[in-house]
Amino acid sequence: MAAPYASAEEIDKLVENVNVASKAFKAESGRGTEDARRKLQVEATKLLYSLQEPNTEVWPRIFQVNQSAAIEVITQMGLWSKFEDGKILLLKDIISTTGADEVMIIRIFRQLVAANVLSDVPGPGYKITPLGAPYLNPDHAAFSSFVFTEILPSILSLPRNLSTRNYKAPSKDSGSPYKWANGEELWTYLGSHPERALNMVNGMRSLHTGSLETNAYPFAEELAKMDIKDGEVAIVDVAGGQGHIMAEVRRTCPEIKGKFIVQDLASTFEAVAAPPEGIEYMAYDMFTPQPVKGAHVYHYRHIFHDWSDGDCSSFLQQLVPLLKEQPGSKLLLVDLVLPNTDVSMQECVRDLSMFPIGGLERNEGQWRELLEKNRLKIKKIWRGTEPEACVECEVL
Repeated sequence: MAAPYASAEEIDKLVENVNVASKAFKAESGRGTEDARRKLQVEATKLLYSLQEPNTEVWPRIFQVNQSAAIEVITQMGLWSKFEDGKILLLKDIISTTGADEVMIIRIFRQLVAANVLSDVPGPGYKITPLGAPYLNPDHAAFSSFVFTEILPSILSLPRNLSTRNYKAPSKDSGSPYKWANGEELWTYLGSHPERALNMVNGMRSLHTGSLETNAYPFAEELAKMDIKDGEVAIVDVAGGQGHIMAEVRRTCPEIKGKFIVQDLASTFEAVAAPPEGIEYMAYDMFTPQPVKGAHVYHYRHIFHDWSDGDCSSFLQQLVPLLKEQPGSKLLLVDLVLPNTDVSMQECVRDLSMFPIGGLERNEGQWRELLEKNRLKIKKIWRGTEPEACVECEVL
């Protein structure tokens, strides 16, 4: 569910409000100056919010702890769906529905009004804003819950855990910061707690919403060049979850022949009745030899950033021998490619969010170094409108 940008007319009105507040601030003196400054700050913030893409803002908001906690409370109460179709949710109805104390609802909702996720309306009550609209998508809410429950506690424990380890980066021997905080690795823990793993599985779909859609690589154009025939394997999506990305590629490229295979742990597939139409499931551990030979494309999306260079090398080595034997096969790695300088706040947030599980976001130099260690090189970096890029690799 993509939330729209503010319209040009809305932005014009907000600019006008900023100008009015700015003139009032200039004209004020004495005790009224601070009130005028605050009014200008509020209007300028509203203008800034209007220029943001709502789906993109879900990520950095997760890591603003008070807002993240308030969002999790509303998710737990099951209230997001009640804002559908622009409905107003009255304070008295929230209290009646949830049995919560009025003072707690006011304090929780106040956080999200200040963040422009909700707005106050007479009643008193609340209405969802364009920045709040992504939470009407259960996948966004699930991803927020996953990060709040699994990732944030590890980040909050980082100062203590790093100080006891002389600020050394996590390694395969030491385990990840998630293991430092929880006693076992995230993937092991989620494997034995499927009810919590479901938030991650569903949340991965939130990275395929609005401006986050995977359009860096032109699948239709590039796959058409490969002359894929019926019965051949067109794409193997390694660690592809429940297949939402490949289902979208299949839907938008109906003319592409061949099999679309999604590989992941068996527990990932157990949560759904059947794969999406046109998709085949295959249980697979990516640290073991790749069983599918002769595929035209091997695709990893949002996988490498979960792992250290050592771990990435381990599962690349399961594939490199096949690529050497199959010079026509492509290897596509979809993740961030950070700039060397002037890294945005969102990119920084996403990088640090990988740290608790032992991963990182890489710049182009780090990608080249990792690939060269594994006898690979960058053939091309494809970029689209989403934050991620697609690194196309070839054998050295």
